[in-house]
Amino acid sequence: MVEVDCEREPPLGFTSHLMRGMRLRLELLEPEESLSTPEGWVEATDELEAWGEVPEGVQAVSVEADERGPVYTLEAADGQWTAEVLPWGSANIRPRARIAPESACVPSGGYLHEGADLILVRRADPTSSADAHSVLLDHLQRDDLDSAQALLHRCGAALGRYHAAAEAEWTNPPDQKRWNERFAELETRLKTASLWRAPFTRGAPATLDLGDVRLSMFAESNSGEMGIRIGPSRPAFGLIETKFDLPAIRDFASLLMDLSRVHLEAKTTLGLTPLRAVLIEGWGSTAPPSWCSARAFSAHTGGVVIWEYEQALLDVVEAVSHQSGRPEPAVSLVERVPTLQKSLFNSRLLSSASWLMGILGFIGASNWLMLALAGNVLFPSMPLILFTACWVLRRRYHAAAPPPELPFHRDD
Repeated sequence: MVEVDCEREPPLGFTSHLMRGMRLRLELLEPEESLSTPEGWVEATDELEAWGEVPEGVQAVSVEADERGPVYTLEAADGQWTAEVLPWGSANIRPRARIAPESACVPSGGYLHEGADLILVRRADPTSSADAHSVLLDHLQRDDLDSAQALLHRCGAALGRYHAAAEAEWTNPPDQKRWNERFAELETRLKTASLWRAPFTRGAPATLDLGDVRLSMFAESNSGEMGIRIGPSRPAFGLIETKFDLPAIRDFASLLMDLSRVHLEAKTTLGLTPLRAVLIEGWGSTAPPSWCSARAFSAHTGGVVIWEYEQALLDVVEAVSHQSGRPEPAVSLVERVPTLQKSLFNSRLLSSASWLMGILGFIGASNWLMLALAGNVLFPSMPLILFTACWVLRRRYHAAAPPPELPFHRDD
């Protein structure tokens, strides 16, 4: 991507940039060097709209950078703070921080520009424990399956507790049209050989999703409970902006995808399937039951599989924008999608045959009832045969979908 002229007016202390290339576009608000001085920080933040609790009397500022933007450490009159700049924007953090469970690590406040979050601030926690990514990586490298599964169960349960709070706050029916349009946009920009659309079901309503969930976001709180850290979004948010809410199962798919990344990084001899299974079990233990039901997970209606596909596409989008090479396991997952789609398409024949047997069964049952009322008592053998065939075909149709604990991007 190359920088082109940008007409966006930046706030004080920031510069605006517009990057284009490879069918992608990214708008950035980059902090100037003056923001890393107490005077520059105070001057810039005074011009922004503050929300929540923010530092008072900033006396010293230091800055580091990570993959999600600059991170500032602030020494203020009321203690030490951490401030995260969101250069490519983010989903609205305030409602998500407000509903998060007590065990979650959420921003205490922040600063807005043009109504959108630009800086998130939170009090520094000197007692914070190691994140789940580093702990899980150690377990996998030592082939410690029991410890890895225990950790993943706790992480899944922590995400489920957030989704339980999100259900109580706000849900909306599945937005099938816009969700499928999102897949079309990703596939068009990447010119992929795979095309996937799904009839999203009631088990996947839109809610206050987190957008991107990584194992590095989980850590034990001071009470010893596993909590999730709500913070900046991944670069793909700016490259493929989302202006509508997505289902909770998409958050869970993001976590499953990150598990695949860690598993690949660890080069462990442990299989991925039992790790995915316990993560699914952990999420299902606390998430709303309808959101983690067999119907919600079924690949026939999208399920978690199609959202893993979306996460893989986003990995490829970021790799294309950075020219950073082939991202795995994302590319392997995308390459196997046509094979999975062919299998799901063939299984629809079973569904059609099931419906046909069911309709014929009802016709046969009505004819038998008419004969019975006329005094001709016969054993309803044909309706029973048809209904049995309908039930068997329906069971085979559902069994044709890959189980969610099985990683379809690899043989495991």
